[in-house]
Amino acid sequence: MLKQWKDSYLKVRAKIESSGRDSRWEFDRRKLFDKTDHQILICTELNKVAIVIEEFYNIFGPELKAVTGEPKRIEDVLKRVKNLILRIKSVTFDIFSPKNKQAFQRVIEEFNHEVREIEAEAKTFITQSFKKLRSAESAFEMLLRFENIKSREAINEELMKKFSDTLSQYDREVDLMFELFKSLRDKPPLYKNHPPASGAISWARFLFK
Repeated sequence: MLKQWKDSYLKVRAKIESSGRDSRWEFDRRKLFDKTDHQILICTELNKVAIVIEEFYNIFGPELKAVTGEPKRIEDVLKRVKNLILRIKSVTFDIFSPKNKQAFQRVIEEFNHEVREIEAEAKTFITQSFKKLRSAESAFEMLLRFENIKSREAINEELMKKFSDTLSQYDREVDLMFELFKSLRDKPPLYKNHPPASGAISWARFLFK
């Protein structure tokens, strides 16, 4: 809305001047736009803050908790994300007043510094977690979903590197199932009342799945 106000003024001014019918249409631009230009900058920064918060929440959700098996650690990161908002909400000055421009800029600098720290912690956490995956299948599905989720670029890049870790986990799971099959194939554990042949087939299918 603030941008539209300035654009509308400039368009009308240009239209009047190009018509050549009226005298030059000009007012003190500082009086007209100094305050609104500052408010545009503040709103732009607040919009960036909202996007950052949304991107963090997109990545640290139930799926990552389920795959990594570390819900507490993720909750701790989310608390830090929540505190990012509190820093801005708790300012004691009018952020839309031009005289407080530098004070607000310091708040944004502190915000960005904390964002970088959370990103670094998140990347470390993701790297550690993917080395002890609970399930290759669920991790792979999550990575595919995250390809289309808007999140922090640095964290997304880190996640996309984890396809190889997921495949390594898959190799381990296949080896585990094969060893289990070899060790029990001569006398497979059967469900109650299952005949030997069909029971063995059911057991083998269970391992395969």
